[in-house]
Order: sequence, then structure tokens, then C-alpha cells
Amino acid sequence: MNELAALLRTRTRPLHDAVEQLLYTPAMQAGSLTAGQYRHLLRTHYLFHRDLEAAIGRHASQFAGYDPDSRRKTPALLADFHALGETPPTTESVGMQDWLPGALLGAAYVSEGSMLGVTMVGPMLRNNPALAELTDAMHFYAGYGTDTGRNWKAFGQLLADVPGNRYEAVVAGAEAAFRRYQHLFAETKPLSPEE
Repeated sequence: MNELAALLRTRTRPLHDAVEQLLYTPAMQAGSLTAGQYRHLLRTHYLFHRDLEAAIGRHASQFAGYDPDSRRKTPALLADFHALGETPPTTESVGMQDWLPGALLGAAYVSEGSMLGVTMVGPMLRNNPALAELTDAMHFYAGYGTDTGRNWKAFGQLLADVPGNRYEAVVAGAEAAFRRYQHLFAETKPLSPEE
């Protein structure tokens, strides 16, 4: 693991753990996630990734090595909404539009890390009886599939190329991205578990 990746992992661990618990992890592990909670997760992920992808698009030249087009999560999330017969959230937010490239790279660390997470979460969701009718249509929770390891390694190389004087900006961006997840989760919370 390179120096920046190690720093990101260490410094964001408390926020990572808090967000992981917030995003229904205990219910997923117990196989008791409801369909309403699953929809809530999709809304939260969609708003986060929609904002991140738009912000990275405004700094395309600095993110050429990231290959943002191949790393978009919103197409999979839109496919999930379509499969559910639902309209994706249209909430307008300033999101990350004013974030600088260093902070956005930190947010991309959170996004790419989530793709590692779905390799464990996807099977849990597929084994959840309450989601039996939805699991054939799960796109986001399929992640990158067989490309997951390769994509994570390539992202690690991108982090390894960041000069030391930019580390703090990247870490601060990752921390802010985790807090953004917390905010979006609260903002999109369903009125009831069944919706």
C-alpha cells in the first residue's frame, strides 16, 4: 500500500466505520434489510455519485488518469431505479461542484472503496428473503464485477503519483465525502421502513 493510500485508510477509518453502520450494515449482515431500506440506499448512493461524477467532469484534464467514464456508478443506479419502476431523485444540490481536484480525488477514494464493499454486500443482499424479487435487477451492487481488483489497483497507482504536498487536500476531501454520505442518508431517509 502506498503512503497516501495508507494515510487515507488510517485518517478516515472512524468516518468510514460510522458511515458503514449508518448504511444499514447490521441489517444487511442479518439478512433483514427491507425493500424500503434498499431503495433508500439506492437514493443515497445515486445522489452522492451523481454529484461526484459531475464535479470530476468539470476537472476532466486533471482526472484523465482516473478514466472517469469507465468508473461511473450512476448508469448502474439508474438501471436499478428503472428495474424498480421508480424515478431517481431529482434533488438539486450544490454537492461537490465547488470542490477542487485534490478534494475530489479524496471523494473518488470513497467512491472506489465502495466498489470493494459491494463485493461483500451484493451477496448478502441476494441472500435476503425480503429482497428476493429485486435481486435479479441489482446493478450497482454488482460493482465492477471481475474488474474490481484491477480497478482498485489502478486507483492505488493514481494515489501513489500524488505529490506529498497534496496529501492533506486529498484526505480532507475523503473525510468530507464520508460526511456527505451521512448528510445524504439523512436527507433521503424514508418516512417508514416500508415506504
